[in-house]
Amino acid sequence: MQNPSTQTKLAIFDLDDTLIRGDSSVLWTQYLWDKKIITDPRFVEADKEMMAQYNAGNLDMVTYLKFSLQTLDGIKTEQVDEWLDDFVDTIIIPRIYPNALSTVASYRSQGIPIIVISATVTFIVKKVADRLGADVTMGIDIKRSNGCYTTEVDGIPTFKEGKVKRLTQWISHQPITDAYIYFYTDSANDLPMCHFADETFIVNGDPRLLQAANENHWPQYSWSL
Repeated sequence: MQNPSTQTKLAIFDLDDTLIRGDSSVLWTQYLWDKKIITDPRFVEADKEMMAQYNAGNLDMVTYLKFSLQTLDGIKTEQVDEWLDDFVDTIIIPRIYPNALSTVASYRSQGIPIIVISATVTFIVKKVADRLGADVTMGIDIKRSNGCYTTEVDGIPTFKEGKVKRLTQWISHQPITDAYIYFYTDSANDLPMCHFADETFIVNGDPRLLQAANENHWPQYSWSL
C-alpha cells in the first residue's frame, strides 16, 4: 500500500444499500407505480427479478434497462425531473443512513472529494448524490431523443468492472497524477472496485462480499436507520 499523504485522496461510495437503505431503482419504479404513472405490474415484477439476479451476480444490466426504461417512454425529461425531486424528498431522504451522512461529512471536512458511483441510471443517482453534497456523480448514462430518455445506454455502464473503467477514465481527465482511493460498498458486484481501491470498507455486505472481506481483511460496518 502506498503512502496516502503523497497522493490525491478520493472518497468513493456506492449508493444503493450503502448510503441508503434499499435500491433506488426499485424504489423509483415503486414510486411511479404508487403514483399511477405506470400501471403495468410487469415493470414492478421486473425490478424484483432484477434484484434477485443482481444479488446473484448474473444480471444483464443492458437488457434490464431496455425493458425498465420503457416506463418513461414519451415523457419529457423536465417532467421526469419534477417527479424525481418529489421522489428524493419523500422516499430517499428518509432512507439515508445517519452513518453515511457522518462519514461523508468527515471526508469533506478533510477536503477529500466525495464521489458517488452507482449501477443505477444517472438521472436518479445525481439527484440523490447532490443532496448528499457529492462532488462527482457517476451512474449509467442514458441516451436522450426528442427531449425524452430512451432505453439505450450511453458509454460504459457503471456496473461491476465498468465502475473501475469509468473512474479511471475520469481520473485521466483530472489534474491527478496519483490517486488514493477509499471505497464503500455493500455488494459483491463491486469486487473489481474493492480490489482497485487502496482502502475498502464494507457496509451491510452481502454474503459473497462478506466472504471476500474476511479473506482480504476489509473493515466491515453495519449501518442502520
